Amino acid sequence: MRAWRFLAVAAVFLTSASVGSSQTCTLAEPIKTGDCFRYTIDMKLTGEMRFQKDSGPGTAKVVATARHAFPERVLAVEGAIIHKSARIYETAKLTLERGDDRSDCTLRPSRKLVVAQRPKDQHVVYSPAGALYRNELDLINEHFDTLALTALLPGKAVKPGETWKVPNLVTQALCGLEGMTENKLEGKLDRINGDVATFSVSGTVNGVEAGAMVKLSVEATATFAMKTSRITGLTWKQKSDRDQGPVSPASHMEITVTATRQNIEPPSDLSDVALVSVPDNYTPPGPMTNVEYRDPKGRFALLHTRDWFLTAVTGEHTVLRLIDRGDYVTQVTVTPWASAGKGGHLTPEQFKKAMHETSGWQSEKELQAGEIKSEDRYVYRLSEIGSLDGVTVMQNFYLVASRTGEQVVLTFTLSPKQADKLGARDLTMAASIEVPAAPVK
Repeated sequence: MRAWRFLAVAAVFLTSASVGSSQTCTLAEPIKTGDCFRYTIDMKLTGEMRFQKDSGPGTAKVVATARHAFPERVLAVEGAIIHKSARIYETAKLTLERGDDRSDCTLRPSRKLVVAQRPKDQHVVYSPAGALYRNELDLINEHFDTLALTALLPGKAVKPGETWKVPNLVTQALCGLEGMTENKLEGKLDRINGDVATFSVSGTVNGVEAGAMVKLSVEATATFAMKTSRITGLTWKQKSDRDQGPVSPASHMEITVTATRQNIEPPSDLSDVALVSVPDNYTPPGPMTNVEYRDPKGRFALLHTRDWFLTAVTGEHTVLRLIDRGDYVTQVTVTPWASAGKGGHLTPEQFKKAMHETSGWQSEKELQAGEIKSEDRYVYRLSEIGSLDGVTVMQNFYLVASRTGEQVVLTFTLSPKQADKLGARDLTMAASIEVPAAPVK
């Protein structure tokens, strides 16, 4: 009798399993212009950076936590990928510990309105209010990419256990890569429980970010509300091994992102009137996409394009590197100089002498020298070929002096072969510098 009852229960279980496995779910989310969602995104990161010191290889532990909360209104969409949106960051904060150093970053209230867009495969975020600091840009640019989230779905009916390949563009976006060499990311419908479908994403990805090769592995799960056809939550776990690049050390990182998502009516901050400052096209003016750097002591400030990366700051020097599509082009060292008094500045002869006395520099040929006309400052450029610590390089020196006599020197160092790629970007940076820095806006 007991045996019969066991077999009967087993038969019911098998029948139920058979019915469940034949059930399908249409994993597709219709997105249209004007839709609005509220996101809360939490991130935890642990890892290790590896670098070379004079004494040999070194490491530093890295721990970070971040939270972002914002409503996001869709402004343009194509298929399952949102091409443009507007956000109001109610919360954007990051705490980062690297070795013994700790830093906290938040977004200025004046920059809380942010546009995110992805025309073709270029992800860009900017504030219509003006330039961002680099740490602000990283804060809002490097969290989980909500524009590509719904494109994780296969866009068709699937059964539990069925898999699909995640498209290259979506993988590149969600993994935060500038370029991709291999994509083995797959989605899978795990189960259907009532009106909720659970799917997973897993696999490996290889690519490039900021000129460094990166290897990634991903394990993620997400929930999908079948009644509303909306993704409602996601947990994304990612491990990365990064080679040393021109602007970053080698590293191993483990990241866990937890996101919740809710369909809402657009708040007043995202109304048509509130978004009048948002450009209609995908080419925002330079002042909206530039990065602002301010010397900690207020001696100077400058604006630069996003392909310049800050790599070192000391009491006397600030160093940035230009990376063009993953290719290292040049390094600029910005050095505050002694004041020459109101209306004064170094003479061309004094400037040349000072540059020729730079440690390790042997000038061999002068390419160009002369004053560059400017209405509100004195700018002098000296371009030379020579030897720097035994290596043949080209150096472009700029002296910038204000009417009150404050001075700063910019030294651009590059291989002569990279001169064409540099173009006039050194002159553009020199023209943007404020000496001394104006008050914070």
